[in-house]
Amino acid sequence: MKAGFIGLGSMGAPIARRLARCGFAVTGCDISPDMLAAFDEPGTRRTADPLETARASELLGICVRTDAQLEALAADGALFAALGAGNAVLLHSTVSPELARRLAATAKDHGVGFVDVGVSGGGPAAIEGKLSLYVGGEAQDIERARPWLDAIGTPFHLGPVGRGQEGKLLNNLISVANYGMSAAIIDVALDMGFDRDQITAAFNAGSAQSFAMNVGPRMVLPREGTGATGSLDGLHDLLGKDVDHCRDLPVTGHARSLAGLLASCDFMLARLREAAGRPDGDREATVDGYFDAIRARDIDALMALYAEDASFTLPNGKVFTGKPAIRATHEAVFAAGSPYPTPTGRFTGTQGIAVEIEAALPDGTVRHTTNHYRFDDAGKIRSLGVYMRG
Repeated sequence: MKAGFIGLGSMGAPIARRLARCGFAVTGCDISPDMLAAFDEPGTRRTADPLETARASELLGICVRTDAQLEALAADGALFAALGAGNAVLLHSTVSPELARRLAATAKDHGVGFVDVGVSGGGPAAIEGKLSLYVGGEAQDIERARPWLDAIGTPFHLGPVGRGQEGKLLNNLISVANYGMSAAIIDVALDMGFDRDQITAAFNAGSAQSFAMNVGPRMVLPREGTGATGSLDGLHDLLGKDVDHCRDLPVTGHARSLAGLLASCDFMLARLREAAGRPDGDREATVDGYFDAIRARDIDALMALYAEDASFTLPNGKVFTGKPAIRATHEAVFAAGSPYPTPTGRFTGTQGIAVEIEAALPDGTVRHTTNHYRFDDAGKIRSLGVYMRG
């Protein structure tokens, strides 16, 4: 079977090698000359041209890093047209589930099957064919891709396209959260005067033992040598990309559970920034500035506190995304006679800052709310949720 593979990075290259060793005729593709040169598996072909790769394939794997890279590669449909009707794409990138669904629809317009396949286990497991595979897609497309799936690991069919991405994101959510908790407990132990290696060995001999306990605390140690800081930044951005996708998971009834996991993830990301020497912005000053701007009804000062892609959630659950939409909402509130907010309590945590508020309304009544602020690396408001209290 002719297999193309686009994206020969730390995960894509081992998968492509495994496929070649299982008898597939593999064409490897990467725009990086170094990545392409490193793919030296005997019996395979190499090219920097994705369309050439698609034309030479019956099954086409994709493992690029970001949503933007995937959209640039496939969104206009040319890749699917080159692959041809009757063939199929296997998406191994971790991206937005909505993007996976959108690309699946485009592929279908060209008669191409689409299976999203989140992978877990790392490069060594890929070479051994022992990956865990989170699979989303239609039954006939999955059967078409069955030889590929069985070659690289154990597939779990979780539902239609998008479910594979959601399964992988949930897997990464608990992984990063566990890293964060493990790093945090070592921080606490060191603050109490314990020896790092000794207390870590003690934890791993008891009920606290875990993969995360072995890995998480070491991940946040400062590194030396050429490129060390950049490697920490790269790890932060890679994990942060997936954590940000997890923030958009369609969770309602158990939003508190999701918030708890995200809090631990945010702590882990903050520790990675700290290890890389990249401090957080002044979040407390941002919150103070928010209340100053609300009271002054200074829309420009208020909007300067938001990140460009921020989200704003009202107590009724309505969400506004992006600064233009958020600006229009605040302007409407100002025009209607915005309440005068008085903070009565502030709680700072790794996931952000929560502020309890008494707001005097124009009719003389008082409304009690909680504002929950989350921030980007520069200290700008990335998301603001307003929740009613009684």
